[in-house]
Amino acid sequence: MLTGKELGAAIEQARLAKGVSKKKLAEDFGVAPPSVQGWVKTGRIDKAKLMELMDYFSDVAKPSHWGLSDRVSDFLSVSSPVVQATDVDQESNVFAINFRRKSADINFFTIPHLDVTASMGPGRSPPEHNTEVIRDITVHVDWLKSQGLNYSRLENLAIIDGDGDSMDGTFRNGDSLLVDRGITEIRTDAIYVFTLDGDLFIKRLQRMTGGSLRMISDNPIYPAIVIEGAQLERVHIQARVLLAWNARKL
Repeated sequence: MLTGKELGAAIEQARLAKGVSKKKLAEDFGVAPPSVQGWVKTGRIDKAKLMELMDYFSDVAKPSHWGLSDRVSDFLSVSSPVVQATDVDQESNVFAINFRRKSADINFFTIPHLDVTASMGPGRSPPEHNTEVIRDITVHVDWLKSQGLNYSRLENLAIIDGDGDSMDGTFRNGDSLLVDRGITEIRTDAIYVFTLDGDLFIKRLQRMTGGSLRMISDNPIYPAIVIEGAQLERVHIQARVLLAWNARKL
């Protein structure tokens, strides 16, 4: 993903390609014109707004324009929608995303279980459709506190599924995993959801001297893989894994 001035230049190129003025862009996003100027000049823009911007320019700019693989869709958006029972698709029995409803009780929080499965093995193609919520799981905020979890914001929490045996010893094939979608960079050695060359993984990532990364499978039968050089630019962090939903803290 592009950052800094490179991201600013990409925003400006997309704006020109779409043929919209900075004033019109500001109006469409409900911000003041100086904010748009700041995006273009410095590339500083929060992730949620950037995702909206990428969608806005999707008719003129593919994911590769922003430094992403064209195979990678925005399947882990930091927005955290919840659903109503009336949103059930009777044919597919899958809940459609609804951004409007909020929990009526501030002591409880609804975490969406997304229709996303990441590979704990050789890699898996990310979803190529708009991500749907297959169920809601409501928890008391005190339970989250009792787990001793560090997360960016409640709204960034979601549940996805893991597939494969390379992380045996930490979690098992088919485990549902609580992830923090607000963490999109490697801040510490931990287990992350990330894409590499367009494939979606769940692995432990460890920084090494010189800037390279070790991609570690907790199952000892699988050797660690070193990611270095130009390949580092193709690693895109989608979220950090916090715990398996069977409450085994990671």
